[in-house]
Amino acid sequence: MRTPTLDILRAVAVILVFSRHSGVFPVLSQIGWAGVDLFFVLSGFLVSGLLFREYQVSQRVHPGRFLMRRGFKIYPQFYVLIATTVIVDVWLGQPVPGRQLASELVFLQSYFPGLWGHAWSLAVEEHFYLLLAAAVALLARRGRMQSLPCATEMDLRRLCRGAGGADRHLAA
Repeated sequence: MRTPTLDILRAVAVILVFSRHSGVFPVLSQIGWAGVDLFFVLSGFLVSGLLFREYQVSQRVHPGRFLMRRGFKIYPQFYVLIATTVIVDVWLGQPVPGRQLASELVFLQSYFPGLWGHAWSLAVEEHFYLLLAAAVALLARRGRMQSLPCATEMDLRRLCRGAGGADRHLAA
């Protein structure tokens, strides 16, 4: 389900990152890094919500299924990008750096140099998904999920209503 408020936050994040890399909005380019942080927060909120909802419905969490769904959303496009990069490098007669390629293929670009400078954030996100799925599954198995302070969409709706209905889309 799309939430207009989150779409606005995504747009702000895009503008900040774009400004940082392009310099089009010089005032924003100084704080453009905050756009990446905002993407991480939004991703963490939305993705953790999937796991928490699964637990609310079934009192179980299936980390393998969760990771496969995340993989099908990310891996196909990412591996097409890698393949395209390799094909173009070979076509242009440029060497394909094996270590950098391996770093990209297994999402270690935040630890070792990759093919591009911008994929480190994808590696960070992938590591977060792995750790989150493992932690939530472990807590669910031990019956400790109730001890987590989780903000659900309903909590956000209540919060927005309490703030004078600032977000009519969430409060509706």
